[in-house]
Order: sequence, then structure tokens, then C-alpha cells
Amino acid sequence: MRIEITADAARFRSLTEPFLLRDPLRHTVITTGIANHLTGMQVDADRSRFLSVHDDDATVIGAAMRAAGHGVYLGELPAGSIAAVADAIAEVASDVDDVEGATDDATEFAEHWGERHGVGYREEYSTRLYRLAQLNFPIAAGSPRRATESDVGLCVDWAEAMRRESGMPPPSLTTIAIRKRIATGRWWLWERDGVPVSLAAHQVPVFGWSRIGPVYTPPEHRGNGYASILTAQVCRTLRGQNLNVCLFADLANSTANSIYRTIGFEPVRDFVYYQFTSATIKP
Repeated sequence: MRIEITADAARFRSLTEPFLLRDPLRHTVITTGIANHLTGMQVDADRSRFLSVHDDDATVIGAAMRAAGHGVYLGELPAGSIAAVADAIAEVASDVDDVEGATDDATEFAEHWGERHGVGYREEYSTRLYRLAQLNFPIAAGSPRRATESDVGLCVDWAEAMRRESGMPPPSLTTIAIRKRIATGRWWLWERDGVPVSLAAHQVPVFGWSRIGPVYTPPEHRGNGYASILTAQVCRTLRGQNLNVCLFADLANSTANSIYRTIGFEPVRDFVYYQFTSATIKP
């Protein structure tokens, strides 16, 4: 087994594309990350690192990444490789503060990282990956529209509010990042009586998939079905482009999980996010 780390997103894509194509849904975060780097959507892209695991015949059998401003994200990795992957990342990014991945893999990574670096770790949140099956379209008052340049400030504020409510650590999407994404037409607002009441966006389509997120409704507008119908609207738009649709939902948010199931999303896999701590403790 050999591990290779590169800062070159194009090289990483050329190395790993056949592997990622085997299960593009499982690797939606990594494939989206690559696309964001190659299309100029990733801020501070030169700080990112991409890791591939190779078999003895050079075949790629695993992948992970650390996008700039974020922690380690684990793709599918071969059995017995987690410790070696953590050690390889430590050689190029010893300041890692967190890890996210499928529950068993992320837990093993956190345990090894904690032992090697003398730190603890705690679970900040866990998510469930869903894929859209049969789309069910709800009813709610109002209408959708794509966000525009004039909505950047509102979208930044709502994205940050969502981050705080969910317990996700900083950094969140920056103003520059959100402005770029709005310019592509991938951020939507639901309006009622001319007032924005909900937000939903989708990621750049890759390998036939597009991932919904973020989705946010301010507390004063909740309970009216706005997030449900706007998410369904975005899904219908993507389906009209012959794309498959997926999303992540915070497992602690029972309302969101219920909404997505009602719309027609089916669960696929659970993921967990660990934050490393200065104290030598474990969860």
C-alpha cells in the first residue's frame, strides 16, 4: 500500500476518478471539493491537500482530502489503512483540528490522531446522507426565485446562523464564496409577499449528482412549509437536468430529517464529525 498527497486538484482527479466513479454518491463531498477547486470556487485553494491510497499495482483504493479552511474529510478507505492515512496527513498538516467521515472510519481516525498527538476529541455533530427517490411536491404560500447579487448579505447572515444553530465550527462559507455561488445561479430563495423567508442551494453537479445544501429558514418563518417546498423546487430543477440529487441532514434535527423523508429522500449512510481538543480526553 502506498499513500500519495498532492496539492494539485487536477492531478488528484486524474488519479482517483475511476475509483470515485464507482460510488459517486458516497464521495459527493470529495467530488464537489475537486470541482470547486477546478472552477475557482474554493477560496485559498493552494492550502488544500488531497490524499489517495494505492494498491501494490498502483490502483487507487482510497481517498481523503483537506480543503483549505476545513479539517480532514475521509472518503472510502481500505481496511487497516486509517492509521497510515492519519500519519501521512500529519506530515503535511499537523494543525488539523477535526475529522469527518463515515462513523467507523472517522472514529478510528480520531482515536489514532488523539493518541499520536496527545489530544482528545469530541463529537460535534452527526449527519445522515440521503438520496432522492420519488419526489413529492408539497404546497406552501409564496414563490421561488434565484438569489442575486443584492441577496449576498442576507445569504451570508443566514448561512452563518445555520452554522451556529447546527453547532458546526467556523469557518463557514465566506462572503466571497457565497457571492461566487450565487453568481452561478445555484442559490435560491422562497419569498412570501415579496419577503425572503427561506434559503436552499445546491452544489456544482459532478458525475451526474448534485447535493442540496445549505437549507435554512429563520425561526420566525418556520412551520409554514417554506423549506420543504423550496427544497422540492430545487430538486425538481435538478431532476429536469437529468441529475440525481442527494443531501446531508443533521441527525439531531428531527424536523429536517422528517421534511426530507416526506419530500422523497431515502437514507444511505451516517457520518460523524469530531473536533480535536487540547485536553487528553475521549468522548
